[in-house]
Amino acid sequence: MRFIFTLFIALLFSNICNAQNGFGPSTSDTCPVYGRAVSDIGKRVNVMKNRDITTGKIDASVTIDSILKGMPEDTARYKPEEYVTITGYVLGADDAGPESCNCFTRDSSKQNIVLYIGHSIFSGKDSVFVVEVTAKYKAKHLINADVLFGKKITVTGYMMYNFDMRKMALNACKKCRTTDRKTAWEICPATDVQILPNDPPAGKGKK
Repeated sequence: MRFIFTLFIALLFSNICNAQNGFGPSTSDTCPVYGRAVSDIGKRVNVMKNRDITTGKIDASVTIDSILKGMPEDTARYKPEEYVTITGYVLGADDAGPESCNCFTRDSSKQNIVLYIGHSIFSGKDSVFVVEVTAKYKAKHLINADVLFGKKITVTGYMMYNFDMRKMALNACKKCRTTDRKTAWEICPATDVQILPNDPPAGKGKK
């Protein structure tokens, strides 16, 4: 009897430690739509990240040129319900890993992919913006960061201002020493990703 009681206490302690370290349950069934955000803004961002993959009416006025426009402050430039489609090159493709929006899960199938999109394969970090391919899209399509890196793609999805990434956006943080994007506006979630043939190098086109 003493052995059974001791085993129960050990298992209980183990489960508590795992949960505190981020290894506890964090599937879509147990992770709320606002994730584990504490602030109101954080919750709003997570709710937008976790939107369902549904189509809308495309706003043709939003282009890669308008998204990458240089502005000192562009927080109110778009609305989260604006549905857009753009074409550009994937200069960076990273697995986002455990985040507040997915309750810090270690399950890669429930994590997002972050794409850095520019006009050309030679665009600098001051001329790129971010697209997030969320877990809900990944669940319906076989897609990963390695497949997308360096590719020319057309992406459709909803605009989202990522307040968490203002410190990494040149438009929002002019005095920051380290930035990795032009604007904190993203396409998230992406509802469609199409890989296109890359343009041929100069002088290698059809004769």
